[in-house]
Amino acid sequence: MACFITNKISVSPQQTFLSDSFFSGSANVAEERKLRAVEPNYKETIAEAGLRRRMSRIVKMGVSAGLACANGADGVDAIITATGLGCLADTEKFLDSVVRNDESLLNPTAFIQSTFNTIGAQIALILKNSSYNVTYAHRGFSFESALLDAMLRIEDGDARNVLVGAMDEITDLSFAVMERLGFWRNGAVMGEGANFFLLSGSKSSADDVALVDVATFMNRKEEAFDKCVQGFLSRNNLEISQIDVLLYGSSDKSYCLGGVCSAVSEAVDYKKYCGEFPTASSFAVWLGAEVLKRGALPCGKTLDGAKRVLVYTDYQSVNRSLILLEI
Repeated sequence: MACFITNKISVSPQQTFLSDSFFSGSANVAEERKLRAVEPNYKETIAEAGLRRRMSRIVKMGVSAGLACANGADGVDAIITATGLGCLADTEKFLDSVVRNDESLLNPTAFIQSTFNTIGAQIALILKNSSYNVTYAHRGFSFESALLDAMLRIEDGDARNVLVGAMDEITDLSFAVMERLGFWRNGAVMGEGANFFLLSGSKSSADDVALVDVATFMNRKEEAFDKCVQGFLSRNNLEISQIDVLLYGSSDKSYCLGGVCSAVSEAVDYKKYCGEFPTASSFAVWLGAEVLKRGALPCGKTLDGAKRVLVYTDYQSVNRSLILLEI
């Protein structure tokens, strides 16, 4: 069921958007416990000024990343997006107007822009693309669900090129609410970003990275999760020693580095670069593809002949996933 990443674009807290350089060092926290994305010049990707003005911040980030990723593609047969919490700023704006105006004389714009499928729809409108278009909002499994859908469509022959993306944003209100609910008690930093990938059933260049497999698990204990990892590797005819790099994003580092994962020689906490958000695994896939393409880690360490990256993500100790990349 493998497919190939023929193009990838990332808007993240690092200098990643259309950048030829590979960032180094850990991320700087501009605000206390918040990692905000470095936004691109939207004029370069969204030409119409009136359209830009009507878009909220997350919509501009997502649409810019999606259009840049689709640029130059020989047709896009499906657009699949994913988000954990959707367009929070517009949702907050609409709910605030409901309270302030006593549920009357409401401006519908914020409500329309708050829907989860806004970004996928905007990309389709701009590209004049009427193909399959769906958005997954499965919290910590949103991006993984989108990937599985894309891989199945390619395998079944329903699509040749699929644009897959994920995005989530920081708002001060969401941070405060999640803090009261105890989301940041383990020292996690809230993050955001928009990451898009053009997936194809065949390679377009020698540098294309293969997306081999995706698996999701719910709240497994360490011993059970070790068996899940072993099963995941077995179905791909691999041993843990054949994994060159582990990119992990976990609220409990000892959990993901224990058991079979401790056998991987290079392990990198990818969430120190992007922060914690429901679709952070999309940044990890972008980072993993860059590691394989460049043969180096974000810290600058050179890797000799690295062929496989395993992405392990733990979202709030409930949603756990594994994504395998190869070159």
